[in-house]
Amino acid sequence: MDQIAEHRKLTRRAASGLSWSGAVFLARIILNIFVTAVLARLLSPQEYGVVGAALIVGALGNTIADLGMSHVVIQRKDLDRRHMGTISFLSLLIATCLAVLQWLLAGQIADFLHVPELVLVSRVLAVMMVANAFNLTVEAILSRHLKFKISSMARLVSWTASHVGLAIPLAYFGLSYWALVVAYMAEAFILASIYFFIARDYLVSPRFDMQSYRDIRSQSLGYSLAGISSFTATYIDNVIVARLIGTAELGIYSRAFYLIAMPANLFGNLNKSVVFPLLSKVHHDKARLRTAQLKGYALTAALALPTSAFLCCFAKELVLTVLGQKWMDAVPPVIAFSAVIYFRVGYKVCGAVMLATGRSYRSASMQITYMALVASFAFFSAPYGVNAVAFAVSGAIVTSFILYAAVSCRMTGLSALDFALVHVPPVAFAAAVFATGSAVKMLLAGSPDYLVLATGLLVIGTLSVVTLYLRASLIFGKYGVEVLQSMTSKKLK
Repeated sequence: MDQIAEHRKLTRRAASGLSWSGAVFLARIILNIFVTAVLARLLSPQEYGVVGAALIVGALGNTIADLGMSHVVIQRKDLDRRHMGTISFLSLLIATCLAVLQWLLAGQIADFLHVPELVLVSRVLAVMMVANAFNLTVEAILSRHLKFKISSMARLVSWTASHVGLAIPLAYFGLSYWALVVAYMAEAFILASIYFFIARDYLVSPRFDMQSYRDIRSQSLGYSLAGISSFTATYIDNVIVARLIGTAELGIYSRAFYLIAMPANLFGNLNKSVVFPLLSKVHHDKARLRTAQLKGYALTAALALPTSAFLCCFAKELVLTVLGQKWMDAVPPVIAFSAVIYFRVGYKVCGAVMLATGRSYRSASMQITYMALVASFAFFSAPYGVNAVAFAVSGAIVTSFILYAAVSCRMTGLSALDFALVHVPPVAFAAAVFATGSAVKMLLAGSPDYLVLATGLLVIGTLSVVTLYLRASLIFGKYGVEVLQSMTSKKLK
């Protein structure tokens, strides 16, 4: 009875976390579309390419500075204040060293990526590396305590203040790519300030303890290896585009990826901030873990596949409406990235299951495979242009998901038949979405792009709401409906 009560409690907290995180991420997507639409008309692909190259360097530093310790904070059961002090100390120390290294090697980094402007930009962005390391640790602490509402709101406030309050005005007054650089720095320091205030009861003074480090060393290194491999897989195609094709092409490629990353990150961040912490609580029970895995696939597929179908259908209208006419070259990459949204997010479900069970080295090996596929596909397609790279990388994502899903399902004992059946309702509904969108485009042929996009969104949105109200299982299937029922229980209302 105690286990049943605990299971119900975790389900309610999962539903609450999904509700809050989903609502906040959805609000951020809406704001993101507005900010992207404005900045795309104020900045050129070349300027976006400079910032995109700089963020690659910063993201690498954040990944190395973390050393997988944020995952240890979430997953490890016996974690005391000595462990937390050691983790905080190491994260801040490594981040400081990397910031100094980035400052000193800025010239070499700019030469390698063939972006001269990167010298000064890299040095300026190095300043925020310590703040980012602090933010990662605090986010892990809040996730460990299932404080999804607090962390979600903090991220939304910091992002809105920096991008709406700073990036747009600065770009309007002609600061070029520096508008984005200032915004990213401001976001990091605003978020750190908020976290320091709201999470002060959970924070521990940075203090190194050798025995605590020995306790977490093996596990953190495994997570670190997985994180670095994942980072490389995420950014290696950007590096190849910047070095072998050009900065302006990187701007187009990164904007197309960013536009589609909005919905993908919405679903992916739910996995990171909610699903992974909760799976970590039940990883000792294989039956519950398997059920949670099915629910994760069902929910992810029900959200991602129809979204993917809609974006593939209305890619041209979306680019012209949000980015403008000068970004027309981004349409083929948008289609390529839209087609694989589910595979990107489903890959994270596989990773959440594997990391929740503490198999960090197995996860790292899968990430290395993913990295190798993306790197090789992107490298050999680069001579044929940005579009070829986008479609090749999408193919690598699909291949990696199939491999990762096979390994994670074998690990939990999930059968191939159950895995396939959980995807049937979302696939069928996604086909209906694409057919409906195609019909709308045929009926409105010759109309303004924004009108076609708005009409398609209205029609498909109405279709989704009606289907969800009449029979939610047609979209979410059995396991997805169970999650929905938890989210709409009387207690949560």
